[in-house]
Amino acid sequence: MQEPKIDDISERLLGPEQSPHEQPVISVVEDADAFGATVPSGEFVVDPTMAQGGAGAPLRAEPQQPEYRDAPFALAFFAQLVLVFFFAFSWGVSALRQESDDAAGNGNDGGGASDEDSVSLSGVLWLCFLTSLASIAISALSLHIMTHHAETLIQSSLIASCCFIGFMVFVFFADGIISLACLWLVILLLTAIYARTVWYRIPFAAANLRTALSAIQTNAGVCILAYVVSFLANIWVVVWFLAFIGVSFRESSCSDGVCQSNMNVPSIILLILSFHWTSQVIKNVLHVTVSGVVGTWWFAPADALSVFSPAIMDSFSRATTYSFGSICMGSLLVALIQTLQTLARNARRNDRGGGGLLLCILECILHLLSRIAIYFNKWAYVYVGLYGYDYLTAGKKVLELFESRGWTTIINDNLVQRTLALVAVVIGAISGIAGMLLAKATGWATAAFGEDSDGLVFFICFIVGVSMAIIIMDVVLSAVDTVIVSFAEAPQEFETNHPALSANMIQKWRSVYPNECGF
Repeated sequence: MQEPKIDDISERLLGPEQSPHEQPVISVVEDADAFGATVPSGEFVVDPTMAQGGAGAPLRAEPQQPEYRDAPFALAFFAQLVLVFFFAFSWGVSALRQESDDAAGNGNDGGGASDEDSVSLSGVLWLCFLTSLASIAISALSLHIMTHHAETLIQSSLIASCCFIGFMVFVFFADGIISLACLWLVILLLTAIYARTVWYRIPFAAANLRTALSAIQTNAGVCILAYVVSFLANIWVVVWFLAFIGVSFRESSCSDGVCQSNMNVPSIILLILSFHWTSQVIKNVLHVTVSGVVGTWWFAPADALSVFSPAIMDSFSRATTYSFGSICMGSLLVALIQTLQTLARNARRNDRGGGGLLLCILECILHLLSRIAIYFNKWAYVYVGLYGYDYLTAGKKVLELFESRGWTTIINDNLVQRTLALVAVVIGAISGIAGMLLAKATGWATAAFGEDSDGLVFFICFIVGVSMAIIIMDVVLSAVDTVIVSFAEAPQEFETNHPALSANMIQKWRSVYPNECGF
C-alpha cells in the first residue's frame, strides 16, 4: 500500500503560508457598495476578511500527522479475530467432519443425491449470479439518473411512503381489522405531516445528493471496493458460524449417540459481541474510506479525478492502518449495545416468568441507544476519514462544528436516506422481474422449484437485487454525510475547486435556510 499523503493534502488544505484561522469565506453580495461597484448584487464572492459574519467562523480542523490512534482497541480486535478463526478452522471444521463421518456410518450419505439435483442447484446459482450483475448495472445507471433528477426522486420517496401506508390502511379496513387500520391511519397522518414539514428542505437535500454523486462517479473505483468489502463481510459470517458450531460442539455432551449443546453464558456473550464488533468494523472501514475519498475530491481534487484515483487507495490505507484503532473503538461501543439488545430479545422470547413487558421495554431502550450510537459514529468517522483524528476527538469536533453552525436540527433529516432506500427497492423489483424472465427463458428454476415458481423466483431475485443495490447506496450515503460536514467547514475550498456545484449548493441553501450560517 502507498503511504497516505497527509502532508500533501495538508498543504493543499491550508496552503504554504495561510493559517487555518485566516481562511476566506464565501459570502453572497446583497449590497454592491459593500464590496465596490464592480461586484454585482447576488453573486458569490470570497470574503478573505470574514467580515460577512457567521460563515467565516474559524472552525477548520487540521489534518493530523500519520500516527496509529486508539491502538489498544485495534490490538484487542485482532486478538478476538484470531480466536474466532481458530475456533472456526480448528473446532468448527472438525465438528462438521465428525458429523459427516457419523452420518456416513449410519448409512446416510445424503440420500443419494442425483445429477439432476446438482444441475438444479447450479441453475439457481447461475440465476443469482446473473441477477447480481444485472443489479450492479442498474445501480450504476441509477447513480446517473439520481444526479439529474435528485429533487424529483426525493419528492417521490415522500409521496411513495404516504401511498404505501395508505394502501395498508385500505387493506386492513377491507379485511375488517379495524384496530390495525386505525394504527396505520395514525402513521399515515404523521407521515403526511412530516412530508409537509420537510418539503421545503428538499432542494438543499437534492443539492447535497447531487454533489455526493459527482464525487462518487468521479471516483467510481470506491464502489468496486465496496463490493469487495461486502464480500469479506459475507466471509466473516461464514467463519463466525463455523466458530459458533465449533464452540457449541466442544461444550456439548453426548449420550447414546445423541448430543446436546451446553454452551455457557460467557461463551455465548463473547461470540455475539465478536459478531457485532467485526461486522461494525467492516462497515465503518468502508465509511471512513469513502469519507477520505470525498474529502480529497473536495480539498485536493487533483488526487481524486479518475475511476481508480490515488485517493481511493490512500483513504483505504489510512482506514486500515492509522485510523483502524479509532474505527475499532467506536465499533465496540455499538457492538456492546447490540449484544445487550440481542440478549434482551432472546430473553423476552424465552421468558416464562411474566417479565416480558419489562424485557420488551429494555429491548426498546437498547435499540434506541444503538441507533444513537450509530448516528453519532457516522459523523465522527467522517472526521476520522477527513483529518485522521482519534475517535473521541473526532466526535467532539463534529459536535462543536454543528453546534457553532446551528445545524443540530438540520442534520436530523433523513430525506436522502429515504430516497436511497426507495431506489434500492426499485432496483430490487427490476432485478426480480429480470430474474423471473431469465428463469423462464432458461428453465433453471423449474428443476429446483417446479413449474409454478414465478413468485418464489421473483422474491429470491428481488432480495439479491436489493442486497447489491444497498451496497452502492451505503457508499452514496457516506458521501452525503461527508459533503454536509465539508460544506459546513470549508465552503471556500468547494467554491474554488468545484464552482458550479458550489454555486448550486449555496443557492439552494439560501432558498431553504436564509438565516443560517451567513450564506
